[in-house]
Amino acid sequence: MTETTEFRPESGLQADVEALRERFPETRALYREVCGLLFFNYGVTPTANKLYSLVRKGSMGTPGEVLLTFWQELRERTRVKIEHPEMPEAIKQVAAEAVQGIWKAASAAATNELAELRDEAQRMAQAAEVQRQQTQTALDYARREIEVGQAKLDEANQALADLQASLQAERAAHAATEARLQETRRQVEERDRQLTAVRTQFSTELEHARQQVSQAETRATATERRVMLEFDQERTQRQKSERAAEEARTELTAARAELKEAAVQHADVAGRLRAELQGLAQRLTASDQERESRNAELAGVRRELADAVGRADRAEAEVAVTRRLVEDIRKAAGTDSAAGQVGAAPGDETAPSRA
Repeated sequence: MTETTEFRPESGLQADVEALRERFPETRALYREVCGLLFFNYGVTPTANKLYSLVRKGSMGTPGEVLLTFWQELRERTRVKIEHPEMPEAIKQVAAEAVQGIWKAASAAATNELAELRDEAQRMAQAAEVQRQQTQTALDYARREIEVGQAKLDEANQALADLQASLQAERAAHAATEARLQETRRQVEERDRQLTAVRTQFSTELEHARQQVSQAETRATATERRVMLEFDQERTQRQKSERAAEEARTELTAARAELKEAAVQHADVAGRLRAELQGLAQRLTASDQERESRNAELAGVRRELADAVGRADRAEAEVAVTRRLVEDIRKAAGTDSAAGQVGAAPGDETAPSRA
């Protein structure tokens, strides 16, 4: 059995290894059988590298451990055979020395290869640890980046949800505002219609009141003219009686003063009524009160108009009273004139003249 520096398995050896692989699926058992195959069938000293190149299974330390166990078992079996009682002592000695030499060489080779394998495994483990640490660092960094990205995504989703909620609230508020605006417009249009109706009604009533006032003024003017005309006629007829005429003038002056006072009062009432009507019209234009308050004000205006008409009627009644007073004065003056004419009959020259 000679150990070669480089071992290149032939097709037959590879076929035997594949056959053993099917029979022994357990890794250590397979390495142990391959050791026996190399040593006993092919006369090749098994090493850890050779075993691993053939089997390609397990870790790098497994072939060395199995190889040590193989040599220990081989030494035990060889020692039993050498100590066989039928073998001569000289042969036992030669066999023992040969086996011992093989064992030492194989053990040294296995130990060296095991140390190399351990060093290589340690270097690979260190490299793997460095790679693992780098991978772990990269993984941690990636996880942090993912966490940061997830946090940003969560914030973006929350912001989006808030924006959507705000948008919904704004839409609802806009819809409510639009509804209130439509209702306000409807109320404004309704108030405009009501105000137009009230203005029309007030204009009609105001025009009617103006007509009544104008008619009252016309009646008062006509009455004054008639009184003045009648007074002039009576003054011409009462020229013969100075006393009666003077009294008539006094009464007429008093009546004229009363008439003027009544006319002044009537003019004041008409002016005040016009001012009140203008004030009411201005208040009605500027007022934004409800229809009930406007109706109340309109009722007040109507009452004031009724009062004005009543005052105009009373003024007209006063004028009528004045007219009757003038008629009474005229009648009294006519009676005095007739009495004077009777007292101044022909033949009575001593009677005083009233002309």
